[in-house]
Amino acid sequence: MSRSVGKNLDVQANGVLVLGCEPEAFICFNDPDQSVGSLATNDSIGGNFTAESALAVLAHHSTVGRNVVLSGGGGGVNCDSQPALLGSPAYATYEDISVGGNATITDWQSCWLGFFRVTVGGNVNFTKNVTADPDGNEVATNTIGGSLNCSGNTPAPQIGDSGGALNTAARGTGQCAALVVH
Repeated sequence: MSRSVGKNLDVQANGVLVLGCEPEAFICFNDPDQSVGSLATNDSIGGNFTAESALAVLAHHSTVGRNVVLSGGGGGVNCDSQPALLGSPAYATYEDISVGGNATITDWQSCWLGFFRVTVGGNVNFTKNVTADPDGNEVATNTIGGSLNCSGNTPAPQIGDSGGALNTAARGTGQCAALVVH
């Protein structure tokens, strides 16, 4: 089960996108085994994957040819139930994906934000993101070809309760300096 977008994918203001699924992190909605999971996708985007002022972005087990950009959005610094998310609070997560270029996540305001097990060819810029959950802004177990640059986030990026590991990158700057091994 896989889908392919040949060029760019853009999530508009107040939009919700669920891209990909996997047993380890986000069981597919149509998986016959909803407790353990048995299905996984291999979705791909040939160009850029952008979300501007989206309500939620959940990306799993996918490939992005160029850049990932999450700019603004998230429904505000709260964990309120969202009807568009079937009662879940607004959040964003990127897990088990591959990004050919850079990843920029900035000005996100929601309950929670995660970035896990992502392979990025270039840099990751994680700036001015605010989450209501004190365990939000989790950045762990990523492999980054360039630098992991973090500033102005509340709370500061952390491994949190993810059970993840430090990130591998050429270097870490700002709030992420202690989250990188070389």
